[in-house]
Parts: sequence; C-alpha cells; structure tokens
Amino acid sequence: MSTPQEPQLFSGNLRAFPGIPTSWSSAKRAIAESILSDVRAAFPEMLRAPVTSADIEDFWEDACRVSAAWRASGQNLVAKEPGSWNTRWTDAEMKRRLGPVSRTEEGGHHGPDRLILHPLLQKHGGRAMTLGSIDLDPSTDVTEWLAARHRDHGVQRGIVKAVARKFGIWSVELDSDPEVIARRLFQAMDWAYMNLEGGSDLVVAQDAIDLQFEYRLFVVDGELISGAGCVEEFTPLNQMLSAGPFDTRVRRIRGHLHQGAPSAVEDRPDAVGRLLDFGVELAHQHGGTVVIDVALDAAAGPEGTPVVVELNDLPNSGLYASDPWAVAMALVGARDRGYAI
Repeated sequence: MSTPQEPQLFSGNLRAFPGIPTSWSSAKRAIAESILSDVRAAFPEMLRAPVTSADIEDFWEDACRVSAAWRASGQNLVAKEPGSWNTRWTDAEMKRRLGPVSRTEEGGHHGPDRLILHPLLQKHGGRAMTLGSIDLDPSTDVTEWLAARHRDHGVQRGIVKAVARKFGIWSVELDSDPEVIARRLFQAMDWAYMNLEGGSDLVVAQDAIDLQFEYRLFVVDGELISGAGCVEEFTPLNQMLSAGPFDTRVRRIRGHLHQGAPSAVEDRPDAVGRLLDFGVELAHQHGGTVVIDVALDAAAGPEGTPVVVELNDLPNSGLYASDPWAVAMALVGARDRGYAI
C-alpha cells in the first residue's frame, strides 16, 4: 500500500481526444471542461489536437479516470516514466498505480480471464455453467453439455463465452442434437469458432436466463463504493448527481445478445436498491477490488431474484454513469488496486 504523499502513477498511453461534442448540453459541457482542466494539469499530452474520428465514450472514460486519480492523489500524479509507458510495471510501481489501463495493455491482451468462473458467479449466478471445449472430446465439448441442458432441463437458449478476455460472447438456440448446436454456433461465431476449435478449456457455456435491470458495482477492498446501470451510452458525465455515487437509472432490457432492441432508460431506485443490498453482501464475500455486474432474473419469482452476471477487473471495466472520483479516493489507501494485467 502506498501513502497519499507518494507520487501516484498512471499510464500515459491514452486514447485520442475527440473534442467536446457541440450537441452536449451546457451543463454537460461544463463538467467536461472541469475534467479537461484536471487532465491538462496531469497530462497535457492527452489533449493534442482533437481527432474527430476518435471514440467519444472511450476517451471520456479515460479522462474521468485521470481526473479522478489527479484529485484523489492530491494533485500528486505523474505519468509512469514519460516516454517508456510500454515498459513492464514493477511491483513497486503497481502499488502506486491509479487511472486507466493503456491501449497497449487493453487492446493487445487476450490472456485468460481469471474471473470467468469466479466462485461468486458460480454461487450466485442463478444458472448452470461449465468450462469446456469446442469439437475436441465429447466429455468436454460444450455442445454436448448444452444439448443435455436442453434435453434434460428444458433450457431453450445457451450462452458461450471465450475464456480469453475481450474475445467474444455468443447466444445460441439449443437443440437436443449437439451437431445442430455446433452448426448454429459456427454461424454465430464465424472466425472465432475456427480459432477456438480443438482447444481445451477455451470456452464457458451457461444457461441463458431472463436478465433485467443490469447494474455495475465498483468494489474496493470489499466495500461497495459506486454503481451505475449498464446503459451503453452513459459515462460519468451523465451522472445523476442527486443519486450520489449510485446512479439509479437502468434499462429493463439491455438489448444484449439475443434480447433484441434495448428498452428505454428508467429511473428505478426500487430495483437498484435491491441490487445494491445484494451487492453489499457480494462485496464483503469477495473482500478485494473488483467490478461485479448484477441483475434481476425475471423468471425467478414475481419480482425477480438478484443474480451475478459476471465479474471483471476494475481498471478496464466500462464506467457508465458511476462515480470514478469516489472510487479513486478509495483506491489511494486500498490494499488491492484491482489491476490484474
């Protein structure tokens, strides 16, 4: 653990500045200008001439993380060894690290996802799941497992997710014949199917369940610090400040995979309150620093049952309308800063 008196470090290899969209409201533009003031003080190189083709959400999430780290460090934040951002982080540097993961670390890293079958997911996921292969051995082939789930338990749809981070996730209609499922998977996965075919323990298969009101929880050292609904177009610039660090806007239907079009954004403090109560329990059980996505399983009772959707490492998880400033303040004194790269 570092102390706030020590310089805090962040990666200087960040995303291109897209400028401030003219379509933003005056209030949102004012927040953006405040964030840019912090970024300009911490790392002016991030604000080279605007690149209009740059990804707006990605840049502003990075900018929010830099602003949050700058404020949490007491303006004692520096880029790691300027000019050598691509060198390996030492253990001593990692203890003082704050802020976003660089493009090189995030975009070029498809290593195993250490959280893909975390015990919290298996205990609180509300669905069956297994680690396996595609077209390797009938005893481990996920198409055989999915066919059995359909045949023996009436499961109508399955989810297949690559173990490699950011590699892919697919939804498939099930059948009692594994060969039919394999053909459908091939159509859904395209080139990824051939890359994963024949390798052992490269995919996780699970039952598809009716997830509603997906919500992202930010946990530091086992404490719930912030949260926001999984609304793709939201960043911290969209925070509903009256809600504090836990934004209460969600979508009933996220519109992910097989769900069809996303539903409208709703302010649902009732549903979010239930998920936050669940999240406090999960955070304490985990005990470290992590991001946990939760939702209500609509098929499990009239009001739905809270379940874990997935766990992710904190630094490269989307922020949505969460409060990264509160998270950074907690991270400065944390034993676990959440980096696993």
